[in-house]
Amino acid sequence: MGRQSQRSRYFQEIARTFFQLRGAPFVLSSKDQVTIAGWEERRIPLTVVLEGIRRAVDLYRRKHLDRKMPALSFCHGEVMKAFETYRERRVGRARMSVSRREKKERVRSAVERCRRSLPSEWSFISPILEEALCLLSKPAVSEEKLERLEERLDAILLQKAPEEEKEKARRRFSAQLSGQPPAVLEEAVARWLIQSLRQKLKIPHLPLYYH
Repeated sequence: MGRQSQRSRYFQEIARTFFQLRGAPFVLSSKDQVTIAGWEERRIPLTVVLEGIRRAVDLYRRKHLDRKMPALSFCHGEVMKAFETYRERRVGRARMSVSRREKKERVRSAVERCRRSLPSEWSFISPILEEALCLLSKPAVSEEKLERLEERLDAILLQKAPEEEKEKARRRFSAQLSGQPPAVLEEAVARWLIQSLRQKLKIPHLPLYYH
């Protein structure tokens, strides 16, 4: 099977499974498509993604009294957790597994280094990093709260991204996404900008399942 066929099957199987679990009517949004592309970029196996989606839908229904999940992107956290478990199984839990405490310390140290090295023009994200440090200092870490901080951080990075960088990103993706709806282009630009700024500012992901 060629690369394009594999990619098409990856998207189709994820969409089909989500539709079956959620129930119709539903159409994948541009954000959902970017979410799938992100899983593919991380090389998360299809079976692992589907496992995470099933868990997420089940948890959402129990929490929201059988209401339908509004978007596939709501499954991201559970997909990443399933991927973490998959990686631990592959390397051998007894030999290579990183404990939750070690992960928490690793993230805390990375956040602290980032906070100290922030350029003055980006100092306005310091309060979010300080909130993360506060959460990470507690014995029981709330992944849900770390996820919300991560979303706030990504939103402010996108909002404050330099206009010249936004235009550069649009030029970069315009040819690749020719014929796609404008929203798809904007989602791709947003994802690239956030990743680029995170790398530049050495901002770690906050949820422990990334590490």
